[in-house]
Amino acid sequence: MLQVTQYIQPLPGWSMPHLVLCSDGNHYVIKLLSNPQGIKVLVNELICSQLAKRMNLPIPDGKVIFIPEGVTGCPSSQAGPHFGSLFIPHGILHPSDLDLARCTNIRQAADMILFDYWLDNNDRHIWTQDKQNLIIAGGPEPKLWMIDQANVFNGPHWNSETLLNKMNNYKAFWGTLYQRFVPFIDGTHPFRESLSKLHSLTRNDLFHAASNIPVEWGVSGQDVITLVNYMEHRRNAMNSLIQSIIYNFPVWYKHYKYHGGQYE
Repeated sequence: MLQVTQYIQPLPGWSMPHLVLCSDGNHYVIKLLSNPQGIKVLVNELICSQLAKRMNLPIPDGKVIFIPEGVTGCPSSQAGPHFGSLFIPHGILHPSDLDLARCTNIRQAADMILFDYWLDNNDRHIWTQDKQNLIIAGGPEPKLWMIDQANVFNGPHWNSETLLNKMNNYKAFWGTLYQRFVPFIDGTHPFRESLSKLHSLTRNDLFHAASNIPVEWGVSGQDVITLVNYMEHRRNAMNSLIQSIIYNFPVWYKHYKYHGGQYE
């Protein structure tokens, strides 16, 4: 298991993350078992990281990271498995529209919107100066990254019962961040490729993502089964449900009306 070798510094954020150096020589943003948002933050982050790998989504590589006893400066005395995501250096936290336009993967904003809708992420659409859930890696080829998946499954306080109750909660979140993406992804079918990626996931893929979790994080066997059923059920509904945001996309909506309201 990857281990912390050096504590660097605290970072801003609701979960009070920290920057650390690990045994593979890379820097990671680590969220602790004792973070104030609860242990399910770690579960949500790890599941999303594993799904992202299979869907080729721009989420920084996430890993289970062990903090051994005696790491100087580390704020947690609780040795054990925590969650860490690969640190994105020279990141732009408050990108302008020009910064977005320069991103080599700006078309993947459609993947981000669909992913959030699928897993009921209730906060990425919000855009304020002190709350962003994306980052742009600077350099000659800027890239958009999705960060902080803590609020999937409608927040980090879910259990099997709440997942079952919210399985058919298909509220489509829309806000200033998503609106900024419209000029870059609008078209006759802006989510065609994103839906294809989503439907490429098998039930086994979902099970692998939901079950490959440290026992210390408290996810039961029943939780895993419910998570898989939840993700599969919502995935199967996305083709039609994504139409609920069509009115925010002028080109897509015009094309839809031209074809008599048929979703091609």
